[in-house]
Amino acid sequence: MSETTAERVPTREELIERAQGLIPLLRRNAEQTEKESRVPDESMTAMREAGLLRLSTPRKWGGWELPMRHQVEVLCELGRGCPSTGWIAANHAASVDLVMLMPEPGLQEIYGADPDAVMLSAASLDPKLRGDKVDGGVKVNGRFPYASGCEISDWAFLAWVPIYEDGKQTGVANLLAPPTDLRIERTWNVAGLLGTGTHAMVAEDVFVPDRFMQFAPLKEDGEPDSPVPATVLIKGNLHSLSSLVGAARGALDVVRDKLEEHKPLAFSTYSRAIDSLSVQQEFAEATHLIDTGMLHMLAVADGFDAVPEGEDATPEERARLRMHMVSSLERCREAMQRLLDLAGTSGFAQTHPVQRYWRDLEIGSRHTALNRPMIFEDYARSLLGTGAPVSLLF
Repeated sequence: MSETTAERVPTREELIERAQGLIPLLRRNAEQTEKESRVPDESMTAMREAGLLRLSTPRKWGGWELPMRHQVEVLCELGRGCPSTGWIAANHAASVDLVMLMPEPGLQEIYGADPDAVMLSAASLDPKLRGDKVDGGVKVNGRFPYASGCEISDWAFLAWVPIYEDGKQTGVANLLAPPTDLRIERTWNVAGLLGTGTHAMVAEDVFVPDRFMQFAPLKEDGEPDSPVPATVLIKGNLHSLSSLVGAARGALDVVRDKLEEHKPLAFSTYSRAIDSLSVQQEFAEATHLIDTGMLHMLAVADGFDAVPEGEDATPEERARLRMHMVSSLERCREAMQRLLDLAGTSGFAQTHPVQRYWRDLEIGSRHTALNRPMIFEDYARSLLGTGAPVSLLF
């Protein structure tokens, strides 16, 4: 039995050290990751062998079942190496929490064969999305427009699929299917996080057996109930956030390295930019902003760790924790602007890693679940008691 599959759970320090040890590899592969719009096999294998695909997996199924604080600390290091790779690892960790809502026979089939099975989660607003009840399961049709890692994952968690029986909707369900059963459309042509391969998946009469279905019937008012606790969803947002905080830390590493190489400060009396007091101050401000972003991120993790197992955080607590996620991203984005100033025009060269960290942070921080205006509105409503949240899922 290898070290990563042994019964002993690695310590927080061991897992962080393993993640830090992968940073040089992830950085070497970052350009390939972006060009191919997928995390290379070498990077995925390295994370698997280091046991970094088991952060959120319960001990029952061969994982480490870590506190959220420890999970995000590890994922942040992976994002520090390559934000796209960190995003995939984070999406996997979040998806595992969702997969654990599935029936026991399905989980046994998956994790009995491979405790490191890679998961993705995808939701859809496609009005044509539906699952029709058939003997032994459902047949699914519809389009899932954003599915990070769909070309490298073993299983896809298909969220909130309307279920029909005899032509009438009876509820909604979460389903599990191999992405190879769906048609993948390579649609992810964006400015950042290109390596996540967040392409579209199309289900065309895909059969999903009952053991891979979690069903929630319609409520008395005829409206569908959410088959996923809101706390689980927000924890998934925190997983994603950790890879973006890692992006800011990665850019900080690169700028520090350049300054320590004693690059000159062009058109100034400084032969070494690092000797400039203004450069020193700018670097210190960027460092402090990223540290502040880290503190906000860890505060959210601690908040989730304080929620009793099996319970949902209150709406007020969820609004507060989401607000901390916004603050974490804002501080990291402010820091990135200072780092871009220090890197100068050369930092925008396509071969310069700083511009990749910048683009990845900018794109990831616009994820709909990290939407700043909506989170602010929910937080204000929570504080003042002026109405229900406007966010439907959280």
